[in-house]
Amino acid sequence: MKRTLIMLAGAITILSCTGCGSNEMYKRIDDIEQYRAYYNETLKELSDPSYHGRSNYGDGNIKAALYIIGELQKMGIEPMMDEIGAEPQEATPPFKGTAKPCGPMRFEGTPDDQMAYLQHYSLPMNVMRGAMEVSIDGNELVPAVDFVAKEFSPACKGEFKLAYPGVEKYTSVQELANHLNSGIYKNQFVVIEWEPYKEKIGTNYFERYREFMDMLQPDKVAGIIYRSETQLPYFKARSYYVTPVPAFFIWNGLAEGAKKISVNMDCELIECHDAHNVLASIKGTKYPEKRYLLMGHFDHLGYMGIDNVHPGANDNASGPGMMLALAKYFSANPPECTIDFAFFDAEECNLLGSYYYKCNPRYPQENIRYILNYDMVADSPESIYLQVPEEGMAGYELIRKINNSFDEPFNFIMADIVDDSDNYFFAIDGVPSIYFHSEGKFKDIYHTPFDTYDNISDEGFERLFTLTINFIDKY
Repeated sequence: MKRTLIMLAGAITILSCTGCGSNEMYKRIDDIEQYRAYYNETLKELSDPSYHGRSNYGDGNIKAALYIIGELQKMGIEPMMDEIGAEPQEATPPFKGTAKPCGPMRFEGTPDDQMAYLQHYSLPMNVMRGAMEVSIDGNELVPAVDFVAKEFSPACKGEFKLAYPGVEKYTSVQELANHLNSGIYKNQFVVIEWEPYKEKIGTNYFERYREFMDMLQPDKVAGIIYRSETQLPYFKARSYYVTPVPAFFIWNGLAEGAKKISVNMDCELIECHDAHNVLASIKGTKYPEKRYLLMGHFDHLGYMGIDNVHPGANDNASGPGMMLALAKYFSANPPECTIDFAFFDAEECNLLGSYYYKCNPRYPQENIRYILNYDMVADSPESIYLQVPEEGMAGYELIRKINNSFDEPFNFIMADIVDDSDNYFFAIDGVPSIYFHSEGKFKDIYHTPFDTYDNISDEGFERLFTLTINFIDKY
């Protein structure tokens, strides 16, 4: 593959790809290191323990939103204007949980110039920010190292016997639940082997085991332990409700024939947790009606027990870090088309932040030319997973060509469109969009306390940053 570099005055080089099936000329950012340094600075800041995992404890999500707003203001980037002016509506996605309009709440008293960036809403959330103590036969287990509590668990305290009913003889989760509700496991935690259980309940097992948990009766069984051979993340999404009994996944410290478990776990279902999207825009100099929407969530998991913070460096301080670096570039190099920035809260709450915005947009959805979603982009980029609806394939073809112009192109892997990031509701509604997600050597620390600034990589930053700039320039 032959490439020719043509030097221009200023901070941009043009990259020509003459051996990759295209004669297109693409920009290369000569002062990329200043943007890389800024990206790392913002990523380090947002994943600092003082942000409490960017959840509700210690107002971590509030602090993160204010930091993002402050950075946007330094760049001279304005709040996204509300061009519709409709009364805000409740938003209830298909997989439940509801985001409701609310006032500033914890932002009460914030100066008007900062408040203008915010979109307020509230939602229910089960939190675990107190005691998180579990021991088996007197041996204390370490949260996130030996076990996790499942996100929908209610509070629990006491000492309980362990029971081992087995799952092999049951043909359905309903049959197993009926057996556990028979009364013979009262005041006992039942141990279920996770791998055989998964085989029993088949596909979509994470949803199915919550369904199973809802069937259990607290006066018949005290709780469930899923014994796993491998470590599992804290949870997929924060829960908007609690099940009748608690559940733990344990992969270390639960020996065959263990007899008892001691639990001291504080949980609280907050019915009205306030969340806040940060929305900003750079108006296009030539085609302001054509709009690119860059999105990424800034919230994370907070705590699983008061001493067990989840910093969320890759997931997803990296997304807002990339967006702020791009904002810095475009504020200095005004684009012809409008670029909107949506920093979403409550992604970890069943995507309620982005769904609330979709139901309460600031301008008509048909004005969106393309969406680019950045979620977990700071792993070593051994692979970049993409989600693209049919309506976004023309944009993907351009992205592929730009990628092929790099000396070391990303290894793109096209994935199914699933409900695991903020692009989802836009993609299934036919909005041209793409979701970027890097996966490499740090993939196993997803949703663990080890997702820290020390365990991220900026190896893919220059390519993704440059790819975005060229895509917006050419599409």
